[in-house]
Amino acid sequence: MNVYLLVIILAAAQGVAEFLPVSSSGHLLVLGDWFGFDAEDNMTLNVVLHSGTLLAILVFYFRRILSILLEKSRRRLIWLVIIGSVPAAAVGVTLKACKLDKVIFSSPWVAAAGFLITGTMLLTVFGVPWKKPADEPEDAGDPCEKMSLKQALLIGCAQAMAITPGISRSGSTITAGVLSKLRKADAAEFSFLLAIPAIGGAAVLELADMLKENSAGAMEQDWALFGCGFIVAAVVGYASLAGLIAMLKKGKLGWFGCYLYVAAIAVAVVQLTELF
Repeated sequence: MNVYLLVIILAAAQGVAEFLPVSSSGHLLVLGDWFGFDAEDNMTLNVVLHSGTLLAILVFYFRRILSILLEKSRRRLIWLVIIGSVPAAAVGVTLKACKLDKVIFSSPWVAAAGFLITGTMLLTVFGVPWKKPADEPEDAGDPCEKMSLKQALLIGCAQAMAITPGISRSGSTITAGVLSKLRKADAAEFSFLLAIPAIGGAAVLELADMLKENSAGAMEQDWALFGCGFIVAAVVGYASLAGLIAMLKKGKLGWFGCYLYVAAIAVAVVQLTELF
């Protein structure tokens, strides 16, 4: 396969799955296995794709981020984001130190199991998509500014769990936010505010590994190629983020749960056929 086409496919998968509740790490693991390319081994490409999706968040939430920095009434969110980021940071650093990160990212079976977990979570909390959700006021629940430390930690623990391929970061954190009585829009906002240090931290760790090993992985450093991946990940990521917010308002995240069940079955079938 043409390397540019491969990078575009991986960048589009990253942009879609980073924000939609379907797990970008799970999809990249499965696609890499099917196409015979391990995205996790190419540290430069990983940094580029993560940076593209990070830019999408910064652009989409630019005004909100600016208001958090400038308005005293919202500045408490900075501390809540820091507190909510601790569980994932602790788990991520521990996995790196114990060299277990490569283990959990090594098998499509792990991604398939994660897909089932995320799908069950979405269907349980948001219901089956073909059934009309119960009417509730748009302002039902707490706003981000009134979130407790306990709520922030709960959502942070959900993000830590999502380090496992197949378990969606956005799906688990939004679900945890809704379960902890946040408004749906605020659950999504806090989820993606948490994504800024999470995605940025992952990119920094990968960049540090790249500089330490002085290696770009399986591919040569073709900056035009990486620039293409960055742009695709950013553009597709922004569109996916906007689409997720629209679907969340309609209470239709259950569709992603159905998709993940199908995806898990498809991965299992492919893996079983490879055994024979």
